[in-house]
Amino acid sequence: MRDVRPRLVGPLRGKSLRCANGSVTAAAPQIALDLSLSENLQSWKGSADASIAKLAAGPVQADRLGVIARFDGTAAQTRLDIDADMARLRGADFAADSVNLDAKGIVGAKAPRLDGRIAFARASASAGLRQSIAASADGLKATPIGPLATKATAALSRMLADAGGSAQFLLAGEGEAARVDVVALQLSSASGARFSGDADSRISYLWAAAKPAMLIAGRWSFGGGDLPTGDLDLDRRADGAVSGLARLDPYSAGDARLALAPVRFSGEPGGLVRFATRAELSGPLADGRVDGLTVPLVGVLAPTGALALNGGCSRVAAQRIAIAGFRLGASAIDLCSRPGAPLLSAGPDGLRGDIRIPGIRLRGASGTSPFAFDSGPARIDLASMRWSLARADVRLGEGDSVTRFAAETLSGRSTANGLAGELGGASGKIGVVPLNMSEIGGGWRWAGGALSLDGAMVLTDAEADARFSPLISNNAHLSFTNGVIDATAGFDERKSGVRVVDTVIRHRLADGTGSADLKVTELRFGDNFQPDQLTRLALGVVANVQGSVVGDGRIDWSPAGVTSRGTFATADTNLAAAFGPVTGLTTTLTFDDLIGLRSAPGQIAKIKEINPGIPVIDGEIEYRLLGDNKVRVEGGSWPFAGGKLLLHPTTLDFNATEPRRLSFDIVGVDAAVFLQNFGFDNINATGKFDGTLPVEFGGLGGKIVNGRIDSREGGGTLAYVGELSNHNLGAMANFAFGALRSLKYDDLTIILNGDLDGEMVTDIRFGGVGQGEGATRNFLINQIAKLPFVFNVKIQAPFRQLVTSAKGFYDPTVYIEQNLPALLQAQEDAKAAAANPANPVQPPASEPVQ
Repeated sequence: MRDVRPRLVGPLRGKSLRCANGSVTAAAPQIALDLSLSENLQSWKGSADASIAKLAAGPVQADRLGVIARFDGTAAQTRLDIDADMARLRGADFAADSVNLDAKGIVGAKAPRLDGRIAFARASASAGLRQSIAASADGLKATPIGPLATKATAALSRMLADAGGSAQFLLAGEGEAARVDVVALQLSSASGARFSGDADSRISYLWAAAKPAMLIAGRWSFGGGDLPTGDLDLDRRADGAVSGLARLDPYSAGDARLALAPVRFSGEPGGLVRFATRAELSGPLADGRVDGLTVPLVGVLAPTGALALNGGCSRVAAQRIAIAGFRLGASAIDLCSRPGAPLLSAGPDGLRGDIRIPGIRLRGASGTSPFAFDSGPARIDLASMRWSLARADVRLGEGDSVTRFAAETLSGRSTANGLAGELGGASGKIGVVPLNMSEIGGGWRWAGGALSLDGAMVLTDAEADARFSPLISNNAHLSFTNGVIDATAGFDERKSGVRVVDTVIRHRLADGTGSADLKVTELRFGDNFQPDQLTRLALGVVANVQGSVVGDGRIDWSPAGVTSRGTFATADTNLAAAFGPVTGLTTTLTFDDLIGLRSAPGQIAKIKEINPGIPVIDGEIEYRLLGDNKVRVEGGSWPFAGGKLLLHPTTLDFNATEPRRLSFDIVGVDAAVFLQNFGFDNINATGKFDGTLPVEFGGLGGKIVNGRIDSREGGGTLAYVGELSNHNLGAMANFAFGALRSLKYDDLTIILNGDLDGEMVTDIRFGGVGQGEGATRNFLINQIAKLPFVFNVKIQAPFRQLVTSAKGFYDPTVYIEQNLPALLQAQEDAKAAAANPANPVQPPASEPVQ
């Protein structure tokens, strides 16, 4: 054909189109073609208007695709001018309302070349993806980067809700050099976020190479919409080598702030990228915050995304740290790796690292109190999230009011509910409270911002001369939250296991104040447990205690000092004291100073019986504890033999080197009642007596010193009303017993000196003695009775046998049994005296008679 140019005009339609084994489908494809060929069919030009109602390629779908193409060329090359639009493009996690491509290019015998511009509008990530991004920072809330990460992820989520962008692109090269370049990428969002490259920036993908590679070069800037702001210079070559510099402006969120020194990085053909920078961070830390935390970041980033920080030692420092009520000043810690190993690594295998800390030294305050923390070596295993610390020493306060806690070993680990661990060899002391805690051991937990400890401990007196024996607790529980320590523990006597006291403790670190409530449910003393097992103060004071104590107390403390109080009671308790056995002791003791063992005045003790040798029944003592092992006795009284026994006010010092002195007044004692109470069945007596008995108690018992008992005015009588058990005593002995069987006296004085548990010397002085009713009378006796007799009698015997000795003096049955040899000697002496008037009336062996 000549002068004829074939032309093809018309639509081409299909119901559907499938290819790539069905992975790509097109619904209602159609094309309107206007093609004109040369006469020789070697050249062509024309246009094509194609559309697809719905396109699906794997997970990607578009509701409409339209392409308008104009072409003009030959078999050698054809020039293309393409304008394509895609509507409602969407994938698994993204969607875009529109995508537009405008390009010009050449195709033919050589490699195709195409350049143009691609743009998209109103693109968004899926709601699930945006929510996942926004929630990814939740685990960092209690850390300094928490607010920053929350702000950044929220900003990224908003940016991905409505974004658009454009870029120039270029398809060029042939063979393994074939590549796609994206030039001067510009992204922006309705949130205000932006990411843009300068005119020389490009991202290249060598898609036809044997090993596809990504090349990046140029300067990129980013920021806006609450995202971090900065720029990035990046050069990545085809061999994988990369170098660059990133500069970020300080980024803030609330009171959190992050500043990075310029980040320098360089890569190697293998894909490893080395980087170096220094981060300065401020923000929340648990229930407090950290300011000016500086961390050197020098390490390697792998193509897989794995990161490793260089080994050796790095110093982490902070200007200020406030946490759990503590405030730390400028502090620094050296973090060191194992030789030849990175400090830490993070990647697909998780977080790894074996960090060594040579020692820790922190200084600061809690409230107004100075705070110090020191330790020996520490170790952190990031893979297992386990750590350990040696010789931890915490001190709060200064001088005598310092609160201290130390532990030989302290270890911890990460759990599903927080942190947990063990401590051992720990000890502590709370401020001015004079109590030491030691041998503390057990398990601890940290969850929900609260620290708790369960274990065992030993409680001892902080005084050099301990006032009580060590107490042990196997159920101690401690919790620490919001700067407050709460603890409970039940304490037992260490050797016997007897429960002594239950405690509830609260201590506020901010102001150094606190309290301890003490409760004694029932502390029972018996054969297996005695007070001297609990306190040395009981030694030499009481023994063989049978009874129980109940009560409660409270200790309050602050930097200004310690106060304590309490009320304790015992009922119907029996015990042995230095002055004799005590039966039925009942008292309620109110302490003004429980720790110092000082009580309020006016304490009352009721006692059924005290028996220092003579039983004293149903008495009452008023007393007060003065501390320093001293007792102030305000007075005491007992009914005694028809009268009263009164105790003088005195102060008793129960320190081992000091003797204790008591002075008793005997008031109105009736001789008849006295003798009746003590079983003198063969003696009748009348008269009333008064006197004073000074008693001194030392470490080895008690003694009476110059005790004196005097009869009241009017005197009285003494009469033996029993029968002699042996009448063969001789004439003189029978005469004497008959004559002196009944005596009247005008005055009678008894002087007592000696040990309560040893030899007692008793001087008895009768004045104005005469015969009483029932005595034998004759002429001689009647003449003698007119004389003013005074008898002085001295008795030496153990005090607890004194009553028996006195009884035997008037009861011949007892007297003869105990003193028969002396009586026989007295009879012989009487005979000799009758034969020789010059001899004295009494034998030399007896005391002088005046």
